[in-house]
Amino acid sequence: MPSKKRTKITKSINIAVKEILQGNIIALPTETVYGLAADATNEEAVLKIYETKKRPFFDPLIVHIRSIKDIKKYAEEVPPEVYKLAEKFSPGPITYILKKKKIIPDIVTSGLNTVAIRIPAHPMFQKILAKCKVPIAAPSANMFGRLSPTCAEDVYKELKGKLNYILNGGHCELGIESTVISFVDDNIKILRPGYITKKEIQKTIKKKVILVRNKARHGKSKFTIYSPGMLKIHYSPATPLYITDNIYDFKDQSNVGLLDFSKYESLNEIAINLFSDLRKLDEEGYAYIVASKVKDSGIGVAINDRLEKAARGRVKMGKWEIKFSIKK
Repeated sequence: MPSKKRTKITKSINIAVKEILQGNIIALPTETVYGLAADATNEEAVLKIYETKKRPFFDPLIVHIRSIKDIKKYAEEVPPEVYKLAEKFSPGPITYILKKKKIIPDIVTSGLNTVAIRIPAHPMFQKILAKCKVPIAAPSANMFGRLSPTCAEDVYKELKGKLNYILNGGHCELGIESTVISFVDDNIKILRPGYITKKEIQKTIKKKVILVRNKARHGKSKFTIYSPGMLKIHYSPATPLYITDNIYDFKDQSNVGLLDFSKYESLNEIAINLFSDLRKLDEEGYAYIVASKVKDSGIGVAINDRLEKAARGRVKMGKWEIKFSIKK
C-alpha cells in the first residue's frame, strides 16, 4: 500500500508547475470546477489521475491547452465551426471533440482516435499552461462519480492524502462543467450540456446542433463514450438524491434534506451553487436529499442534466407514505 501524502493547500503557481513537470498530479482551479491535473503527454502521470480518482479507463479525459492557435498542435481535420466557436467562447467553458494527433497518448483518450480539447479561462490555469508548455489533462478533482468540487476546501475533503498540493484559486466562477461538443462525424452534437447553450452555439455557427440526451451506463455502454459526463450515473452525493415534483411536500420530514433553489434569482446562480449546495446537504447526515428540476432551457438544461445523473431515482410523498422509484 502506498503511503499517504501530506496534502497542502497553496497559492504558488511555481509549485503547481514543478509538480506537473515532475510527473505528479495537482488539483487546480478552473472557471468551472476544480481539476485534477497532470501532463497530458506523460502516460505515467495520466495514469495517476485514473488511479487516484478510481476512474474507469474507458472514460476519456479533457486536454487543456493555452490558446486557439494550439488546437492544431493536438488535433487534425479541425472544421471551421470550431474556430468560430473558439473565437467567441474560448478561453471559456466549452470543450471540442476532434480527431487527435499522435502526440496525445491513448491513455488520455481511452484508446479513441479523438481528443477532447478545452481552453480554460481561469488566470491561474492560464499561467500554469504558459510556464509548463505542455497540454494538461484535468478531470474534476474528486473520486469518480462524486460531486465536482468548486473550492479548494472541497478538494481537500475529497482527496486529502492522495496528492501533494491543491492550488487555491478561490471559489469557481461558474460551478458547473463545460459544454462538450463533438465534431467527429457529419452531425455536430452536444454530448454534455453546460454553460454555453445549444442556442448560443447554433447562433454562432449557423448550423443545426443535436443535444444528445441518452447516456451510457457504467459497464453497459451501447455506444462510444467520447467525453466525460456521458455516463448515466455521475456527480452523485453519498447521501441518496431523488428527484421530486415539489420538494416542499417533504418539509415536515426531519430526515430529508431539501435542495432549495428558491433563494436564487436566476438559473446562473443555481448553476454556480449547485454542487456546493449538494455537498453541504451531503454532510448534514440526512437519510436522503430531494430536488426538483428547473426550467429546461438555457443553462437549465445543464442543471437538469447534472440532477438526473446525480439522482438515484424519483420520490413522491403520498398521503400515508413515501414512494420511491429507483433508477435502473
